[in-house]
Order: sequence, then C-alpha cells, then structure tokens
Amino acid sequence: MPRAVFVLNISAGSRCRKNAWYNYTGVCTTLCVSHRQSSKQRPVMEGNDDSTSEWTLPEPLVFDGMALPSFPSFLKDARKRFEDIKNLACRKDDVLLVTYPKSGTHWVWEIVSMLLKQKAEYSKEPKECFFLEILPDLTVVQSMPSPRQLNTHMPYRWLPIQHIQNGGKIVHVMRNPKDVCVSMYHHAKTTMEFGELRDFGTFFDKLFLNPKAHIMDGWFKYEKDFEQAEKEDKLGAILTLHYESLKKDPIQETRRLAEFLNVKLTEEDIAEISDKCSFQKLRLANKTIKDHSWISPDMPNRERAHEFVTKKMFRKGMIGDWKNHFTVAMNEEFDAVYKEEMKDSNIQVQFE
Repeated sequence: MPRAVFVLNISAGSRCRKNAWYNYTGVCTTLCVSHRQSSKQRPVMEGNDDSTSEWTLPEPLVFDGMALPSFPSFLKDARKRFEDIKNLACRKDDVLLVTYPKSGTHWVWEIVSMLLKQKAEYSKEPKECFFLEILPDLTVVQSMPSPRQLNTHMPYRWLPIQHIQNGGKIVHVMRNPKDVCVSMYHHAKTTMEFGELRDFGTFFDKLFLNPKAHIMDGWFKYEKDFEQAEKEDKLGAILTLHYESLKKDPIQETRRLAEFLNVKLTEEDIAEISDKCSFQKLRLANKTIKDHSWISPDMPNRERAHEFVTKKMFRKGMIGDWKNHFTVAMNEEFDAVYKEEMKDSNIQVQFE
C-alpha cells in the first residue's frame, strides 16, 4: 500500500518541534465495495473514474463516534490529544481559527496572521506549525508569543474550555459542503489517506455521505453544533465567515474580520491584505516564501511530499467546482440528504 508520510523538521527557534511526524496514512486493510451505479448509469465527469470496482480502504481510526485523519497524535492516543486540546491553557488574546476540513483554513489563517501583525506580510511559517492536532507536543504552544493564532478542525464540543470561558475570539469558516466534498476527495486522493481513491462517486457514497463514516463528525453535525454555539454565545466571541462571501467580496469580509479582532487598519491596508491573500498570490507565496524545511530531507518519498505541499495544497480555490464532479443523480441524492439533515437549521449555505 503506498503511503504518504511527511516529517516535520523545523529548525531550532521555530514554533514547531523537530522531527514530528505529519502522517496522512494509517493501518490499512482491503475492502471491496460495489459502485452505487454502473458506468452506464453514471457518466464519467472530472474525478469520476469508474474503471475499477474495488477500493482499498484504510482501517478506520474512530474516536467519539467520528472518523479521524491518521495524524500521529491520534494514532498514538486519540483520547489524550482530544482531552489535551480541550484542557489547553489559553490566554485571553488567543485567536482560534476553527474550520471543517477543506473549508479555506490556509487562506483565512493567512488573513488573520496579517491582520494581527497589522501588516500585509506573509508568515514564513506555515499554518501547520499552529495546528493543534498535528503538533508533536502541545507544550510548544506555551512558548508561542501573543497573540497566538491557533487553528483546528475540532468540533465545537472539543474546543479548549478555557478559551471559551475567557470569551476568546473564534473565527469559524463555513463552505458549501458540495465543494468541501470535492476538495476533500482530491486531497485524500493525493495523500492516499483512504487508500487509492480512483473514483469520486465512491468517495461521495462511502465516505462523505455515509452516516457511519462521520469524518471529523461529518459536515452536517459539525456545522449544526457551531450554529447552536453561536446562538448561545453571549459574549460575541464567534464570527462565522462564509468562504463564498470572502471569495466574492474579499475587502468587505476582511474588513469585517478586522473589526471582529479589534484591529484598526486603513482602507488601503485592508485592500492590500485582501490582495496579498488572493488565491493565486497565496499559492505563489506557498511555493516561494513559506519555509517548507519541516519536510525532513531523510524522509521516504520526500520529493512527492514536497510536491504535494508546494504544488497541490492549493488546488483551485473556486466556488462551484462541485458542478464538474456531481452527476444529476448525485446532486439529487445530496439535496435530499441536506434537506433532511438541515430541516431544523437556519444555516444559509451559498451553493453558487
């Protein structure tokens, strides 16, 4: 089974520890699954390769009813890492970026970073150095200077208790789940986190919409829990940004984010940060400015790992790519599930 293993190898003085494993694979078993439709019923679209009827699926890593990515901290002791994050010692000026996977985390993390520095300047350190799930040891967080801009994919119930009690700022980003599904498929296909994914339809059926899979709690529960938390938030500590709104009007949404963070900047500063954080410029900065020395030179498949981080981490960054992947039948199925799951929710998803 091909494996995609990244090794964190941060130089001394960085905010990440040395030699931490950033691993996208787990213990694997083989599972044969039949396609929901035959190739005659499902037209081949982008990412819809029906050339295989078998799919190699890793043995699931499950905790608290949710399927987890195979990060080393989870593989070693998922309960401990979850509890350590929940009990993390927090400061009142911490900013926590919380997103369901593939919802624009890198993008918004960079915007937050520039706003807190009050300067349109890229951070050389990637957001992974502040990602609570993959840090080798959470004690490294205590040495980070304030204000700390941490990020996580944890569901709301597992966020640091002290941060919530402090009224600490939480920036939550929501994205159209159809685009999330497509982005997650391409990510998993590249990293082989779920084996060799050759077919989008199988990923759609067996993972994203599978009620027994619940990847990081599943999009529906994850977002509904945040909706409830925001209703109960009496301190105004939660800001929800919509990926689509940020894409359509980056200056307005960046201004709204700055106001939430109590950062006072000129309109010129806001415009410059918005411009520096455009998809194309962020992708270029990821290749030319970000310090990717955290990928150890002695790791297996280093060239492949480096190619993923520098060339494939930023894929398209567009709205509506789901239309290039969903068939009419898949879209109808998704809409039916969405209608049932969200019948008691007031969340307004921007599908276009």
